[in-house]
Amino acid sequence: MAEAKPKRILIFHIDADAFFASVEQGFNPRLRGKPVIVGGKEDQRGVVHTASYEARACGVRTGMPLMRAKAICPRAIFLKGNYEHYRAISEIFQQVYMKYTPQVEFTSPDDAYLDLSGALHLYPSPLWVAETIKKEVYERTGVGLSVGIGSSKVIARIASDLKKPGGTVYVPSGEERAFLAPLPVDVLPGIGRMAKERLVDLRIFTVGQLAALPAMILEQLFGKNGRSLWHFANGIDQRPVERKIIPGQISRETSFEEDTSDMDLVKGTLQYLTERIAKKLREQDLTARTVSVKIGYSDFKRHARSRSLDYPTNDGIRLFGQVERIFEAIRLRRVRIRRVGVSVSHLGAARFQALLFDEQDRQEVLNTAVDTLRARYGFTSLLPADTLELKRKYRMDAHGYILHNPALTR
Repeated sequence: MAEAKPKRILIFHIDADAFFASVEQGFNPRLRGKPVIVGGKEDQRGVVHTASYEARACGVRTGMPLMRAKAICPRAIFLKGNYEHYRAISEIFQQVYMKYTPQVEFTSPDDAYLDLSGALHLYPSPLWVAETIKKEVYERTGVGLSVGIGSSKVIARIASDLKKPGGTVYVPSGEERAFLAPLPVDVLPGIGRMAKERLVDLRIFTVGQLAALPAMILEQLFGKNGRSLWHFANGIDQRPVERKIIPGQISRETSFEEDTSDMDLVKGTLQYLTERIAKKLREQDLTARTVSVKIGYSDFKRHARSRSLDYPTNDGIRLFGQVERIFEAIRLRRVRIRRVGVSVSHLGAARFQALLFDEQDRQEVLNTAVDTLRARYGFTSLLPADTLELKRKYRMDAHGYILHNPALTR
């Protein structure tokens, strides 16, 4: 009896080119061909979120201070950005990609993996699928795509970045090591500035040189992540494409057992709900850009207000700081409060986690420690002091306070 052939693995990585800027140019044809910078007005504090390729030609880069971008590209058009537009375009991406396979993993609104391993027999070739997707997306949105195709996530992601904008790079099975060998080491996920400097000190400049090292050496240099790095350098990546659609928002809300005018109780509840949201964001490797607060009164009227952060985050302290500012800006009515809620939107991937070897921000380290303790000892093992105000009103177990609407708080 003949042995069955092993299943051929085919992974696409699709990345929208200069996503925010391209969407703005698509919605406003007068912006096409001009340097566009999304992130805020040129006289504001803040950084560039995305620059069009016309702005990049002047030297503008993501993360650059807006004032610096204005200095090196004075003709640039600065926009705060419209996240409703970006979400609408991302939904079109989802519609198009899922025509070809149900195995689609969005890692951000403009970035996705597709697993076509089980659908190859339906299409003429991998390149045909890539070009067909690119054509339909451009016709519907005006946004260009770059596509990488390979036998694993790491190969597909690296390939998608090599011929931007609008390129397609296909790495056939068996050619992974030859493809990677001449590339600089920092194309690999996990090689940040510090890791690259350490490798340069060892005269390691290319992925091929890195792959030639024994895995044990990389483990000694980089700890447990060293073996993953060795696998990536040799084109080995077993991570599956996990079907994942980034949600539009995450919200938590509850009503009080009795309508209240106790502002300490109201603020403590808002902080508790915010902590639950922050925990959920970190569990799903997401960050949020916009925070919303809802206040419902005893006469069933309500207030709702939103504000955007300068930078996306999943840190409960930063999120609650914005909740407090929103709450203080609401001109509360002289009516008891019956219900409160917090929601976050404009969600995206927590991209900092890709840089395994760079120094983490102190707050990120603290959040990791808090999540570890809560996983072991329960959510209530660590809570902000202000949420202890809720102890006067509610019982608690290891999962948290047992609020009046517990299903909405978990």
